Amino acid sequence: MVADLRERSGLDVVGASAFGDTPELQDKLLDLVRRGTKRATAGSLEELAAADEPFPEPGLHWGLLDGRGRAHFVMQTVHVTRGRLAEVTPAFAWDEGEHDRTLESWLEAHRRYFTRQGSRAPDELEVVFERFRVVWPEADQTVWLAPDVRELCWDERDWVEKVCTEHRGTTHAPGRDRSYDVTILPGLVCEREGQRVGLLTFRPHPDGQTECVAVEALVQGAGVKEALTTGLAELGRRNDWRDV
Repeated sequence: MVADLRERSGLDVVGASAFGDTPELQDKLLDLVRRGTKRATAGSLEELAAADEPFPEPGLHWGLLDGRGRAHFVMQTVHVTRGRLAEVTPAFAWDEGEHDRTLESWLEAHRRYFTRQGSRAPDELEVVFERFRVVWPEADQTVWLAPDVRELCWDERDWVEKVCTEHRGTTHAPGRDRSYDVTILPGLVCEREGQRVGLLTFRPHPDGQTECVAVEALVQGAGVKEALTTGLAELGRRNDWRDV
């Protein structure tokens, strides 16, 4: 199968696997990849280290299988970090794209998954947090929520820190019941003529309510904040939010 993927894609595919531990879950998660919702995955360090495939690292290509073992996509790993399961960020949970994409549902689902795998203390489990992109049969494209608004990318966190530090003097902003570090939240970017001119960060909750935590317009009088909130409303429609 790997040899076939190499031949068809022209890429150096190092292995192939499916997300999930049942055929039904594997098909469901593959569909999230197909729809562009899922662009991250998490696995236990022990399991990945023992696998008969290269350990995840940026640049590696690997095939994604469905519940019957058929290959559908070639992915490329773009970012890898390690930490305890309970250290997952809202941004990573959002990028993994499962359930309602909240931190709370991510933790609940992964606790159940790793408990099924034999972990007695899943929150303390050392986990590899991996982000990827689809490169075959078609490469990922930017998805726009409005003519000039898109989702924040994982590799723009340094820019978020710079913007918030320069405009607020801090990367923290108040939420409805706590303060948030906006660099670990999902967000939206407003672009004009190829330049980033606005930032919005948000925190989704399991009850269908989403907090808009911080909005920054880098140019004034250009409708940047209005464009960002329009993009957030469209994102809410696509993810069945009840309220923002």
